[in-house]
Amino acid sequence: MTDHESGRCVSCVLSAAFPGIKFNEEGVCNFCRDKLQVTSDAEAIARAKEKIEAMISRNRGQGRYDALMCYSGGKDSTYTLMLAVKKYGLRVLSFTLDNGFLSSGALDNINRVVDGLGVDQITVRPSAPFFRSVIKASALNDIFGDRALLRISSGCHACISLVNITAQAMALERGIPFILAGFTLGQIPANGVMYKTNYRFLQQSRETAMANLRSHVGDEADAYYGIRESLIETVTSYPHTMNLLCLEDITEAEIVRAIEPLGWERPGDVDGCSSNCRLNTFNNHIHQVKYGYSPYELELSHLIRKGLMTRDEALEKIFDQPVDQYQSVMSQLGMTANDIDSLEPRRQEACSGGLEAMGGT
Repeated sequence: MTDHESGRCVSCVLSAAFPGIKFNEEGVCNFCRDKLQVTSDAEAIARAKEKIEAMISRNRGQGRYDALMCYSGGKDSTYTLMLAVKKYGLRVLSFTLDNGFLSSGALDNINRVVDGLGVDQITVRPSAPFFRSVIKASALNDIFGDRALLRISSGCHACISLVNITAQAMALERGIPFILAGFTLGQIPANGVMYKTNYRFLQQSRETAMANLRSHVGDEADAYYGIRESLIETVTSYPHTMNLLCLEDITEAEIVRAIEPLGWERPGDVDGCSSNCRLNTFNNHIHQVKYGYSPYELELSHLIRKGLMTRDEALEKIFDQPVDQYQSVMSQLGMTANDIDSLEPRRQEACSGGLEAMGGT
């Protein structure tokens, strides 16, 4: 049976279940055939690069820190932190949200890298019962809209939203003009390489998601996913979020080679699509059960079309999902196989990506 006959594009790795996908007679999907989108993305990246470089030039050295780095210890955020310090000459405050599921290897990488780069580091660890309740609720219920889940699983979206809102509060408290994240183009749309989020607008845009989350985990969600009103009342300007890695044409192997001198080592207890978090396999499995495709397909397909990854490498990542990791996390969350079996498969509607939901991405 060919890939097309089994429901996967023969050129990239997108599945037949991916929203809006269409195959031609050769089994090539419409995303691979859309040359206009490739041109549009390239133009958006060029504009973002020009703006980012100009803004950094204007704002560098104006305060104690130039940028707050959302640092997970993974390869992409490690490389981004290195770019910020070595290429852009920024004074960086590194911030890690320890969700209780970070690999011990990732935590060791964080310590070695921040020491090697000479940057200050803050680690925030939310209450384990609360965070686990959020991940469980995200797995078993429809917390976020379909549009927010084209590029990411529900559990990862809940976690990254918490990272984003915590980072914004920290940046506002310290007057830091830039927030840095380690996303690749594919994980975010081209218009998300740089953006400025007004918290009032963010509150309005995520009202439905917050109501859904609150109904399952209680009012404590507002304390974790909100910024205190007394701080917002003093704000004169919000920080810009920048994804510096999107400006680089670089392969995973090149990223790893570049960060190894900093002491970075690939953890051995994560799946093929993660280099820092043990939750990933569980979140991927839930997304596959609900929607019929891996949440990494869009990102990996983009890297294939850019020539930064082969199709075989992408498939290897998608299928590297250790069952023992999934079962371990399920046990920690107090879930059983019956909970997963109760999930009803659904099909997402086709829609374009954007800056979605609770944290601004």
